[in-house]
Parts: sequence; structure tokens; C-alpha cells
Amino acid sequence: MNLIVAGIGVLAVLLGIAGLLAPARFRTALQAWPSRPRFIAAIVLRMLIGALLIIVADSLRFPHVMKIIGVISLVAAVGILIMGRVRLDKLVDWWLGRSDSMVRLSALFAAAFGAFFVYVSI
Repeated sequence: MNLIVAGIGVLAVLLGIAGLLAPARFRTALQAWPSRPRFIAAIVLRMLIGALLIIVADSLRFPHVMKIIGVISLVAAVGILIMGRVRLDKLVDWWLGRSDSMVRLSALFAAAFGAFFVYVSI
């Protein structure tokens, strides 16, 4: 199970690097993703990651922190569900309209978060 957490971390690092190196291409890829699948993926992925982190937290470094991150992920899934697809689309469009610097900063955060997942799972 720790390898799954590490894999999620590696994926986040790779997505972060993509956003850092080519924010315009990152934007284009996200805009090309249809609204409904993006909405469903946002909810399902957060639910799966949250549940996974809560279940395997005791085998990871910083188990309390990982449980908290897992709970935050589950709450975020519920929040997105309550928010609805139209509002999520507006939020994504707003974020995509930010400057390259803001996209890079967000990508840097994602890469750092992914690296933390790899660290806690090894």
C-alpha cells in the first residue's frame, strides 16, 4: 500500500514539473479535459486518496499528519460535490486565467506535496 502512496506522489511530482516547465501546455491539457469527467475525477480521486491515506497512515512516516491530510481530502471531495460541476468549472477557468507565474507556483506546490508523499511512504 505504501507503494501506491509513493506512486501518487511520483505522479504529483511529474504533473508539477510539467506545470513548472510548460504552464501554457499544462493549461491547454486541462482545458481539453471535458467538464463532466473532470468533475467526477476530482471527487473520486480525492475520496480514494483520502481513504487510502487514512487506512495506511500507521505504516507511513508522520501517521497523524497523513490521517489529517486524508480527512482533508475526503472533506474536499464532499465540498466539490456540494459545489457542483458548474462552480468547479468556474473555479478551474478562473485558475487557468491566472498568470504563468501563478500556474508555476501552483505546480511547485503540487511537486513539493508529491515529493512529501514519496518521502513519507519510503
